[in-house]
Formats: sequence, structure tokens, C-alpha cells
Amino acid sequence: MDKWLNQNNFAKVIALIFSIILWAMVHIDSGTPVAPTTVVNSKTIDTKIQVTGFDSDKYVLYDLEPDTVRLEVKGKRTDLTTNFSDYKVKLDLKNIGPGTITLPLAHELPPGVQLISMDPSIIKVTIEAKETKQIPVTIVTKGNPADGMQLGSPIVIGESTVDVTLPQSEIEELQKVQGTVDVTGLNETAKGKTVKLTAYDKHGQEMTNAEISPDSVEVDVPINKLYKNVPLEVRKTGKLPNGYVLSSISTNVEGVAIYGSKESLEGISSYPVTVDLSQFNGTNETRYTVGLTPPEGFEKIEPSSVQVTVKIEPAGQKLIDNIPITLINVNEALTEKFINPEDAKISLSVFGAKEVLDKLKAEDFTVTADLSGLGQGTHTVPVNVKLPEYVESSETGQSLEVQIELTEKGKPATSVPDENPSGTQGTENSSPSGEGTNQSGANEGNGSGSGNGIGNGNGNGNPPDNGG
Repeated sequence: MDKWLNQNNFAKVIALIFSIILWAMVHIDSGTPVAPTTVVNSKTIDTKIQVTGFDSDKYVLYDLEPDTVRLEVKGKRTDLTTNFSDYKVKLDLKNIGPGTITLPLAHELPPGVQLISMDPSIIKVTIEAKETKQIPVTIVTKGNPADGMQLGSPIVIGESTVDVTLPQSEIEELQKVQGTVDVTGLNETAKGKTVKLTAYDKHGQEMTNAEISPDSVEVDVPINKLYKNVPLEVRKTGKLPNGYVLSSISTNVEGVAIYGSKESLEGISSYPVTVDLSQFNGTNETRYTVGLTPPEGFEKIEPSSVQVTVKIEPAGQKLIDNIPITLINVNEALTEKFINPEDAKISLSVFGAKEVLDKLKAEDFTVTADLSGLGQGTHTVPVNVKLPEYVESSETGQSLEVQIELTEKGKPATSVPDENPSGTQGTENSSPSGEGTNQSGANEGNGSGSGNGIGNGNGNGNPPDNGG
């Protein structure tokens, strides 16, 4: 030990250790910090403007241009984060109403970061009030259903109107709110189909900024088999008891719907219903049901039955005078003149129910004489009589005739009719020359004698034997 203390090197090491201890004690006791070296960086950031406090239910915001602001900031590298969401620029529109106004922009930065510049620092905006209008919904279709199917009209389920909100300056341009349903290939009714709605202006352009509430509706789209509505055609068969006539025949529906192919439907115009008159007796009003079956080539008929009401009454008789005769198919180069009857009118004795006869007038009858192919001279022409419904004539089945003289236009008629122009021996049933009188259908004198050259033809005035 004494040997080590006597060496110089050892003494030097001990002295150095004490020197270090003393230096450390002096600096610790003084509390003086060591100043670090500080480096400041800058950064440029582009961020979108955030609008706050704006009442979008009442107003619409225009002209937010530009919508991006450039920020130049500075700070320590550790404070200048790369998360851009920490850098915010805000535009406060709370309590700002309609109009155009310039407002300052506010910024928010991460801790330790300072703003050097902001471009722009103010911005001009335009605010307009909104208006709401109630509009009915229109549903259209596109495409075609499957072959043999017919598209019905789409039906909106629930409310068929919606509220459309637009800026006041655009609300008057609103024309319609429409949804489109694709029916391509459908072979059955589509129920509860959700349809998106779109607003269109008066020029047919979509209004993309329109707010529609609700913005969609549910729709039923009927898809049916092809059908056609045709009227019922009532036909009669059989005979009524002697002395009775039909007063009326009616059905509880006017027509039926027949389902079938397009070609079949084009060839049908009515559906026949036959009434057998032989099953009715007395004056009762009879109701009965007739089953309906689809005609050949058709799939279905609706309704499947029809109720027929038939009313018969005892036959009454009435003489209808002054029924005009109409000439048809007249040669335009000829002038026609009635020889018999001279007044171009006939009388008919008819049968029917009392309530029907009471309403009859001469204008209800159609009497025509066809002059087709006839040249100059005097001609005996058959008369065609079309009777009103539920009316029968005593002349049914007999030939009624008139005499017509045809001459060239501009030349007077000079012909004198023969006593028997038809070449017969004066057939009593249809002779136009009789001069007798007719009282309730009974003939007096020689010939049929209606007073107008055409008689009632049966000479006895009795009602028809079947009323049919």
C-alpha cells in the first residue's frame, strides 16, 4: 500500500477523480439547464371549407367557390403532423338568412402549430330560401309483358302524392314527379314493387337538386291475359203462346270480357245469348240465369253467367199512318216520281204490348225501296220494312210494293200506270190499288185498302199466332 502511494501515476488518477466529482457537484447545485438546439419547420396544406350552423332544411347554399383553402403553417417537425384532418377551416353560417354576403373564415390547427397565411381568408356566398310543393306521382312503364299478356294501369299503394322541395327560383319550373317500372317479360301481376321517383321540369329535364319526400313509392302493376269487352247480343228462339207479344228483354250486364289470343279477339264483336220464348206463359215478368261459356278458341269469359229478364203481355194492335218511304240507290241521271202511293207514304197495322204501341210514331219505322239497276219507265218495286223492337206487323211474310216512274232529268213524266202493272190478277194481300178503308186492321172493299195504297195484308186484323 505505501508503495502505491509513493508512485506518481497513482496520485494523478486520484487527483482526476476528485476533479470530476467537484465539477459535477458545482453544476448540479447551480440548477442551470443545458439549452437544447431548436429547429422550426414550415408546411403548406390544402383543406376543404367546413360549413357550420347552416339550416339546410330552409335554405340552399350557392357560390361556395373556391371550396378549398391553402394554409401555410410552421412549427417543430414533431408538431407538424401528417394527419390533414387536424387542420380545419370553417365557415359559420348560423343565423345567416337569404342573400349574398362576404364572411371571414376561421381556422383550427394542431397544438404547437402556428398559422403563417391562409388563402383565401374571406369568402362570398349566396343563400336562397327553399319552397315545398305537393305533386301527384306519375308511374310509367317500359318494356312489354310476356306474349299473350296485357298490361294494366299501375296503381300506387297508399298516398299518390309527394312533397318536392326546391329553391324558390326553381319551384315554378317543376312539372311532374315520375317513376318508371320495367315490365319486360312479366307474366303475372307485380305487387308491392318499389319505384324510385324523379322530378322533371317543364322541358322534361331531370331536376337533380329536387328533394322528394318520400323519394320512392310502392306500386302494383296488373298483368292480365289479353281480353276484349264485347256487348251481349240477345237472340230469340221458339214461339210465345198465341195472342202474346214481347214487352221487353233485358240483361243485368251490357257486355262481357272475353279472354283469348290477339287474333281471336280481333274476330269477335259480340257475344250471343239465346232466349227460348216457348218456355214463357202468361204476362209475368220472368227472371232467369243463363250460363256463359267461352266461344271456341277463347280461354275465359267474365262474368260466367248473366241474368235475363223477359216480360210478355197480351198483344195489342195499332194502325200507324204516314210512314215515309225512302228511295235508295237512285240513278243520279233520272228523276223519280211516286205513282202509287202518290204521297210516298204507307200505313202499317202492327202488334205489340200496349206500353210499346202507345209510344210508337211513324218516324220509328224505316221503309225503303231499292231502285238499283232500274232505268226509265214505270216500275213496281218491293218495299223493305224495318220494325221497331218488340213490334210485329200483320204484313210479315208478305210482299209490299210501290210504283215508281223514272224519267230523264229535265223531261216531264207522262206515263199512265196500267190497271195491273205487276201482271197479276189483283192479289188481295198486296195490291197497291185498293180503295177500301182500314179500321183496326179489318179490310173493307175490294183489295187491301189501307187508304194509302198499301193494306195490312191479312184482311182480318187478328194478332200474330206466336208473337215471335
